[in-house]
Amino acid sequence: MGAYTARRLLGLIPVLLGISLLVFLFLHLIPGDPAVVLLGERATPEQVATLREKMGLNQPLYTQYFLFMRNLLHGDLGNSVFNLLPIREQLASRWPATFELALSSILIAVLVGIPLGILAAVRKNSMADNFSTIFSLVGVSMPVFWLGLLLIYLFAVNLQWLPPSGRISVEAGASFKTITGFYLLDSIIQGRSLAEVAAHLILPALTLGTIPLAILTRITRGAMLEVLSQDYVRTARAKGLGERVVIWRHALKNALLPVVTIIGLQFGTLLGGAILTETIFSWPGIGSWIYEGILNRDYPVVQGGVIFVALVFVVVNLVVDLSYALLDPRIQYR
Repeated sequence: MGAYTARRLLGLIPVLLGISLLVFLFLHLIPGDPAVVLLGERATPEQVATLREKMGLNQPLYTQYFLFMRNLLHGDLGNSVFNLLPIREQLASRWPATFELALSSILIAVLVGIPLGILAAVRKNSMADNFSTIFSLVGVSMPVFWLGLLLIYLFAVNLQWLPPSGRISVEAGASFKTITGFYLLDSIIQGRSLAEVAAHLILPALTLGTIPLAILTRITRGAMLEVLSQDYVRTARAKGLGERVVIWRHALKNALLPVVTIIGLQFGTLLGGAILTETIFSWPGIGSWIYEGILNRDYPVVQGGVIFVALVFVVVNLVVDLSYALLDPRIQYR
């Protein structure tokens, strides 16, 4: 296991180098002078020259890449052109919001999607199976932006049960202290505003968790149907074991590998920032931050965001691969 992990970590080096090269070339593939693109057409020649000197754009391309990698290895992603703030600090402030939203969304998908998929497999061709099929198709096909606006209109505007946007209201936020950046955790630590923070999280989490929920339902159903037809399941039933024990202890455990893979991939996607969901609900996460960087032509922000998202995907995939050995003893890494 240790040797396999070491090989996988070494194998990540060329992947990360390739990602860094693509991200670096992203700015230089834009037509025209990158400094003019960043500053706008109204920039003076002095401003353009100053920015080219500051960003090293007046040096050869290979020298620029070397400096880019040197800064990247030291954790320096540069500064935003729009507000001049360090990108590393902006990532640190935005990351908790995205993680909190992604974790809530994937929990909704897991807690609803897996039981629904199991129910559909156990009662194949029944009304429950047909319902899960229709629900999954609708969940995958429904545009996220439309679903988000629909939920806002229904629960925030008409019924006024939930707030339409943000992580916390202006009134509660005035006295709310940010300790860890995770508002749910901070509200528990302070013993206040927990209901307020949770209420702001419900609508964006439901919106973002719809597609993973639908995918998990279908994957769980397919995996369970394949496992339930195996000989060892029939043997377990022939021994007189209860149906609940057969389903949850024997069948589900052996059907978890594809389910865990989908959970990992979907969680990695959500951690990368959901641009549409975060924009609709004014959620101050990674996705809305990258979107603002694109609108403001703040390409250092876009570069930093893309590197962060790529790193998240790489780490999540590694964790998922390593978890296979824990879920299935037959899998041994050497």
